[in-house]
Amino acid sequence: MPPTGIPAVERFVARLLIRRWTRAHPPETAAALLRAQQRELTALIQSAGSAATTRVQIKRLRGLEESSTNYSLAMVADHLARVNRDLAATLADLVQGRPSPIEVSIAKYKPDPAAEPVAALRDLDASIAALEAVLVDTAAIRRSTTTHAHPWFGPLPATVWASFGPFHQALHLNQSRFIVKGLSRG
Repeated sequence: MPPTGIPAVERFVARLLIRRWTRAHPPETAAALLRAQQRELTALIQSAGSAATTRVQIKRLRGLEESSTNYSLAMVADHLARVNRDLAATLADLVQGRPSPIEVSIAKYKPDPAAEPVAALRDLDASIAALEAVLVDTAAIRRSTTTHAHPWFGPLPATVWASFGPFHQALHLNQSRFIVKGLSRG
C-alpha cells in the first residue's frame, strides 16, 4: 500500500503533541528514553520467539498510517532502525549548522516485510548508538538554528528532532503491544 500519511487533523494534533513532548522530554533525556524503549521492544520480540516475524492486522492507531496496520514485530524494529539512522545523520547536520541532504520521505522508511528479528534488533541498536553520539552535545543541539522539514510536520529545529526519536518510538511501541495482543489471539 503506498504511503498516504495521516489525516490532517491528526497531523495538526501531532504537531502540538510533538512540541509538548519536547518540553516534557528535552534532548537531555532522549538517549535514556530511546534505550528504555529499545529494551521494551526487545523483550516483546524475544517473548514472541519465532512469531516475531508474523504479520498481524491491527486497527489503525492515531499517528500511524493505514499501511502500518499489518506489521510484524521484526518489521517494527526494522522501521525504527531506518528512521533512527537518518534521524542521527540529520541531527548531526543540524548541530553543525548545515542543512541536511536527507529527504524525509515516508516511503523510504517502510520496513522490509521479510525483516528478521535478530538483524532488525542489531540495526536498531546501531541506529540508537548513532543517535546517542549526537545527543551527547545538547548545548550544540540547543544552539542550532537550522531546521529540517518533516513531510507531515514541516520544518523542525534540532531540539525537536532530538526529541522526535523517542516520540516516534513511543508510537511504535504502542503498535507493538497491539501486535503482541494479536499474536496471542492467533
